[in-house]
Amino acid sequence: MGGKELIEALRREGEKNIRAIRMEAEDESGKIRADTVSKISRIRDDLEKTNSAAIKRQTEAILGAADRKARAILLSSEKALSDRLYEAAVKILPLLRETGYSEIFHALANELPPYQWQVVRVNPDDQERAKECFPGSTIVPDKHITAGMDVADKGEGIRVVNTFERRLENSWAELLPELINEVYRRLPDYGISESD
Repeated sequence: MGGKELIEALRREGEKNIRAIRMEAEDESGKIRADTVSKISRIRDDLEKTNSAAIKRQTEAILGAADRKARAILLSSEKALSDRLYEAAVKILPLLRETGYSEIFHALANELPPYQWQVVRVNPDDQERAKECFPGSTIVPDKHITAGMDVADKGEGIRVVNTFERRLENSWAELLPELINEVYRRLPDYGISESD
C-alpha cells in the first residue's frame, strides 16, 4: 500500500468517523432538543396553570369590585329616586284637598283619641273647620301642614300628629317599593314585564 492509498484510506476512515460522530451528535442533539421541548412544554403547562389561576383570581377580584361598585351605584341611584319620589308625593298632597276635603278633615279629627285638645295646628285654610271640630281650643295656623291637624295639650306633653305629611311619612316604606317597581316597569328594556 503506497502513501497515496494510505492517505486515501485514512481520509475515508476519517470521513466515516466524522459521519459516525456527526450522526451521534445529531442523535444526541435530537434527544436534547426533544428533552428541551418536553421541558419547555411542561414549564409552559405549569406557567399556564399558574397564570390561569392567577388570571382567574384577578378576574374574580376585578368582577367582585365591579359588582360592589355597581351595587353601590344602584343603591345610590335608588336612594336619589326615593328622595325624588318622596318630594313629588309631598308636592301632590295639596291636590288631595280638592275633592271632598271637608269630609276628610272631619274624618281625620274623628280618628283622634277623645281628649280636650288645647292647641290645634292646621293649614291656614282649615282654621274654620278646626274651630268647628275643636271648640275652645287655640287654633294655630301652620303653612307647613297641607291637610289634617297637629293637636296637643297646653305643655305638648301629649301630642298627636294626624296630617297628610305624617301619614305619607308613616306609609312611605310600604309605598316606595311599589313606586320603584312601577318606575322600572316604565323603563324601556329593563326586563320587567307588566305581569311581574
